[in-house]
Amino acid sequence: MSEPDYPCTWPFIAYAIKKIADFKCENCGSPSIPGRILTVHHLDGKPWNVRYENLVALCQVCHLSIQAKYDSKTGWLPGIEKPEWMKKREQFPQEQP
Repeated sequence: MSEPDYPCTWPFIAYAIKKIADFKCENCGSPSIPGRILTVHHLDGKPWNVRYENLVALCQVCHLSIQAKYDSKTGWLPGIEKPEWMKKREQFPQEQP
């Protein structure tokens, strides 16, 4: 049996995450521009997990960079400093939007 896919409400959830981030990348602060289109990344790699702590608004460049530094099973790779946005999420967990 395959894992669940994105929920039918995904477009609304993704929009809410981007809005909370003021439509800017939470890692570098870039607005959504060509070459840095804003996306929403699932830290654990599971599209059905739409908890706020698992979602982050990232531009395409940062999205790829974060994926290279984060293992969905073990978390941040050894020696990698957690970004400030992640530290804030861990301090103040919120309900999903």
